[in-house]
Amino acid sequence: MSAEFRKSLFLLVGSTVLWLALAEGICRLLPVHSGFEVQPVDAENPIIRLRANRDYLYSHGPFLTNLNRGHVNNYGFANDRDYEPADTRPLLAVIGDSYIEAAMVPYPQTLQGRLAARQDGHRRVYSFGSSGSSLLDYLYYAIYARQRFGAEWLVITVVGNDFDEMLLRYKQSPAFHYFTEQADGSLSPMLMEYHPAWWRTLLRRSALARYVVFNIGSTAPVVSRLVEGVTRLRLWLTDPITRANAVSPGFVGNSASDADPQRVELSKRATVWVLDHLPESVGLPASHVLLLMDGYRVFEPDQIEAARQSFFGIMREYLIGEARRRGYEVQDMPEWFARRHGRDGAVFDFPDDGHWSALGHEEAANAVIASELYRRFIGPDGQSGSN
Repeated sequence: MSAEFRKSLFLLVGSTVLWLALAEGICRLLPVHSGFEVQPVDAENPIIRLRANRDYLYSHGPFLTNLNRGHVNNYGFANDRDYEPADTRPLLAVIGDSYIEAAMVPYPQTLQGRLAARQDGHRRVYSFGSSGSSLLDYLYYAIYARQRFGAEWLVITVVGNDFDEMLLRYKQSPAFHYFTEQADGSLSPMLMEYHPAWWRTLLRRSALARYVVFNIGSTAPVVSRLVEGVTRLRLWLTDPITRANAVSPGFVGNSASDADPQRVELSKRATVWVLDHLPESVGLPASHVLLLMDGYRVFEPDQIEAARQSFFGIMREYLIGEARRRGYEVQDMPEWFARRHGRDGAVFDFPDDGHWSALGHEEAANAVIASELYRRFIGPDGQSGSN
């Protein structure tokens, strides 16, 4: 190795380290997503919980939008209130994925925060949610809420990617439950365990690494991110009503719109399995469960019709029918969104993020409050019912 080559190599390494150090310093001055530390998920701890008793800073995307500061409570859930297993007050458990984790919305403005504020100390409202969870994971959250805290009433939000992400064929990420397909054609649930690697903990200390992982995102191809960004920019400039959740040729409800027959059939079988097993597994009748069914959040007739023909459109109608036949109560959110939008032109998600905004959570809370389940939870005189 010549002296000239060594000098060039030294300059290259040195300049790279310098630029990385500069980028790290800049990121430390910016509101970069602090990230969540997921605790181990295994047979002994079969649900996702975060490192407890800490505050977090949320920001979205490379431009650090939708800033929010929140709290992870004593049991590892994004909730300002601690949970007490010994508390005997009636408990309503709100269960879901990132819509209920709701890292981007201040807790008092979330569905669960709004419901909790109405209880005046007579009842409890706890939330159990994690980004990436599916309808099958909600079953295990429901079991946990029932066994650990004595939940008597359940509100389960269902969104676009909750169906096929139950199936190992379509998703393989650690920490979640999946259905595997058996030789006889049946579906069998399994847990893909998660154990945090030491290097993840180390990298989390770097603001630059968090920016790359949590803000830019490393789970989607760069090209896909660029295409999505251009599409969202075009929609933002041309259609302020449907800009965040438009029905595109590729996705509806954060799920691929293609209604592939096998994907639909397997998802239907998985959905029925959960609906059939939930009451017995949790130890509550179906009448103690409210399914809060998300919608497309588009309002033009041609967009609504296109959405109905998508995978999400097919699956949401299927779940609503099968759930009601089994005695579950369902609140269909498109009805609530459409009424509110027609009244004041409200938009229910963020300009650059398809999650519910504070207005989306407000309408979700209104839908729960109007439900028969909630009426029974609070009782006719404001005390919790038991029927």
